[in-house]
Amino acid sequence: MTALYRLPRLMLTAALVVPFVLTGCSQKYVGRVPVDETTPGEARDPRQLPTTLTEFSRLVPEDLLAQLPDLPEIRDTNGPVVILLGDVINKTGVTPTADYEYVVSGIRSRLINSRAGRDRLVFVERRNRLENQAARERVATDPVVRDDGVIEWNGGRYFVPDYNAANTYVLNMDVYRVGRGDTGLYAMEVHLDSFATNRIVFSNRYEMKQISE
Repeated sequence: MTALYRLPRLMLTAALVVPFVLTGCSQKYVGRVPVDETTPGEARDPRQLPTTLTEFSRLVPEDLLAQLPDLPEIRDTNGPVVILLGDVINKTGVTPTADYEYVVSGIRSRLINSRAGRDRLVFVERRNRLENQAARERVATDPVVRDDGVIEWNGGRYFVPDYNAANTYVLNMDVYRVGRGDTGLYAMEVHLDSFATNRIVFSNRYEMKQISE
């Protein structure tokens, strides 16, 4: 009786395993691969999967644009809202910061190309990047005195402000990883911070867990 009972279970297990092995062996990743597909090489890597980076860069703009009309700080602002690209704080210890800069770039691109983003948001590139390019191409960028003649004091030096804190925000990103053995729990958070109040007016957090072979 014992042998007769176990035989069907063994046959069922074999039937489930064999097709999986055949399918796995038949898949060959050569050349171009869809961006929403994970290859075996990526699955064996402890760094965060590229598919999750792409997914997050798509989710954040959708969420921000959906909440934009209900955010009082932005809704009640006269004129366009200026958004600076902020810092990426990478505390994963595994995935390079450049991977998360790719995420921020994707978020910015999708927001700029959306109709709501073009109507209400103005994105500004990092100052040091433009200053380096201006120096290389010999573009004059000396500041001019504002029409009202106001020069503000900040950190012990005078400067002519480029943006008004009342309608200027910065998009920052924080990334964390909790690792246990071959398993890593990743958390990515993008938040929009107000220069005028230091408040976080928008935040989107994404968590995912992956196992590396």
